[in-house]
Amino acid sequence: MSEPIRLTLAYPNEKQQRFLECTAKYIAFGGARGGGKSWAVRTKAILLALGYAGIRLLIVRRTYQELESNHIRILRPQLAQVAEYKATTRTFTFLNGSTLEFGYCASDGDMDRYQGAEYDVIFLDECTQLREQWMRQFAACLRGVNDFPKRIYYTCNPGGPGHSYIKRLFIERRFEDAEIPENYSFTQALATDNRALMEMSPEYLAELEALPPKLRAAWLASRLARRSINVSQLEDILSARQTRQASRQRGSWVMVSGHMWVWMILRSLLLS
Repeated sequence: MSEPIRLTLAYPNEKQQRFLECTAKYIAFGGARGGGKSWAVRTKAILLALGYAGIRLLIVRRTYQELESNHIRILRPQLAQVAEYKATTRTFTFLNGSTLEFGYCASDGDMDRYQGAEYDVIFLDECTQLREQWMRQFAACLRGVNDFPKRIYYTCNPGGPGHSYIKRLFIERRFEDAEIPENYSFTQALATDNRALMEMSPEYLAELEALPPKLRAAWLASRLARRSINVSQLEDILSARQTRQASRQRGSWVMVSGHMWVWMILRSLLLS
């Protein structure tokens, strides 16, 4: 009998757990900086890939550099025993046949790569940096003949070209024809919800509090109601700190055998 494979996962905070357990079709998570959104995306993707053989997952950011710094470089060592990464296709293939692909979209031309593509689960990470048209086109890729429930997970900060679209759906809840209200769920995340970040980088909160008023309202207080927010300032500094925070998350562990059974301390997170 082969030795079980140990995969280390952090334990979620309360807001992250709500995100992980939500069963709506369209799930948004975020608002403020430092709320642990990227960790939640990676963790949910791992749990789904391990729990449902053969499903296809896609994580999207605006640029490949963001994918590499926020996700791929963290997942490669973390998944080394349970998935093979192919850099040419930016895809992890798990032992049970599930795949986790990474895609970027910074222009209309980038969307051409997704024509005809089908995914069971799509994560639009930092979705407000994407245009509404692109988010709608990604939603059209959410299809397939299997019986796995199709879902899109959105993580967001205030500001960006997709701000008004996400605000309408998840904050104002002003739905148009064919948009079913019960399909949409939003969990607000603040930096203060992220215990690991507060313990490892307590000065991060002070940095947010020192920002200009509009940025402070958006990145600290998560005020998605703001109509116009300049989100370009201090981007590199804060992104680098979030990346360090994500890599320091403490965790419990999951055992995966050669037959892909999963024992989880993360309660019911796998099946949600």
